[in-house]
Amino acid sequence: MSICSQKIRVALFQIRAPFASSELIIMPPFSENYSAEYVKLRMASAIARSRPFVSGYSGSSSVENEGFDPLAVPTLVDHEKGEVVADSRLIAAYLDILSGGALVPLQWQNRVWTEIAIVDTIPHAGLFYGANPDGDDRPEEIRAGMQGAHNKKIELVRKRLEGLPVDSILREAYRHKIIKEEAGREFISQPTNMRRIIEATHSTIVQLDRRLESKNEWLMPDGFTLADIFWGVSLFRLLFLGYDWMWKDCPRVSEYAERLFASPSMQNGVINWPGHPPGERIERFKKH
Repeated sequence: MSICSQKIRVALFQIRAPFASSELIIMPPFSENYSAEYVKLRMASAIARSRPFVSGYSGSSSVENEGFDPLAVPTLVDHEKGEVVADSRLIAAYLDILSGGALVPLQWQNRVWTEIAIVDTIPHAGLFYGANPDGDDRPEEIRAGMQGAHNKKIELVRKRLEGLPVDSILREAYRHKIIKEEAGREFISQPTNMRRIIEATHSTIVQLDRRLESKNEWLMPDGFTLADIFWGVSLFRLLFLGYDWMWKDCPRVSEYAERLFASPSMQNGVINWPGHPPGERIERFKKH
């Protein structure tokens, strides 16, 4: 269910790169991404050495704005080159280089990365874990599963932390994860916060509608790019959570979303990917 992992899978399918997906169960009580082995792998990435650890919560999972979460997903391992890359934006950039610029055409790179930065600030985590105080339309499975989720995550991280040697270099990583989850628990408990991020997301969708040009099938004139991948995954998550009302009065976004959801890479990387929770809003987009 990681939205960041979904972005990378779609990108991999789009460039037709062979890959193996090591599926981690990221929700309690399993939270396999909390294992010391995985965190150590993630800490081998360049971003772990160049960015401060996450220390707060705004509803977004953007490393640029929130800091680096060493217990999050995805993490890409390039076995041929011996590279470990963490953070969806950096992984996407890495895949673009591997594909020879197929995802981010040179003439549109500024616009593509601007769109990706916009998507990156959408508070998907807050909308997933927190309820809309004016009517919770998330699927029942999500509503039930998110009850007390932050408390469960904090408990699991603390147990992992207690099991680490006193001189382990990973201890600080686990401490910052606890800080983030405690902040997240407080954030989503406040109706004012939830209303603010819902309104901010709605405003972002309205602005997207204004940027879309009716004569173009995709965001860039030359065709499907990484910007479309990030928007496709983002819009599909909003649809799944019951926030598709945000583009009810945005005809260009509505048509754009239909095209995105029908694209082969979205079908393969998200919509028909095994393990995605069912939802009545998304069933009609599945193509078998």
